[in-house]
Amino acid sequence: MANIIETARAEHAYNKYVKGLESVAGLVDTLTGPGPFTIFVPTDAAFDSLSDDQQANMFADPGKLAKVLKYHIVPGYYTADDLLDRLFLKTLEGQRLRVWSDVSEIPLGEEEIVGGGDALSYIASDTVTTSVRESIKINGGHVLQANVIADNGIMHVIDKVLIPQFTTL
Repeated sequence: MANIIETARAEHAYNKYVKGLESVAGLVDTLTGPGPFTIFVPTDAAFDSLSDDQQANMFADPGKLAKVLKYHIVPGYYTADDLLDRLFLKTLEGQRLRVWSDVSEIPLGEEEIVGGGDALSYIASDTVTTSVRESIKINGGHVLQANVIADNGIMHVIDKVLIPQFTTL
């Protein structure tokens, strides 16, 4: 297996995030260390949703870039199932991320499932679990792909660049 940086590089869907990590002094060294780390990795499309000026301002200011990138990194190992038991996670940047699931907004219906087989029970419980996992949000960004495992941590791919409070781009 590979460490979390090598795993992120190999995916080729988060090039802007990896490029940012490589340009901030010390972050690659930290993330190739023993960990464990949980990283919420924004896709390149998430970066593209920021304006060109916002991206340029962020990548031109090493201090600001470091704050934004560290805000995506949490010390510890949190799978998608672990995230469902959390309200907040403290980041390397120092502030907290809010974790929630919008599954409560999904109407589940009123029909009762009747069946005595273990197969139906397994399918029903697996379906609910998958729906709950897919509904996880981190500061409003949806988890698109959960539990990308590396030697020293775990990544969750998100559809939003997380910006710490009091940081303007």
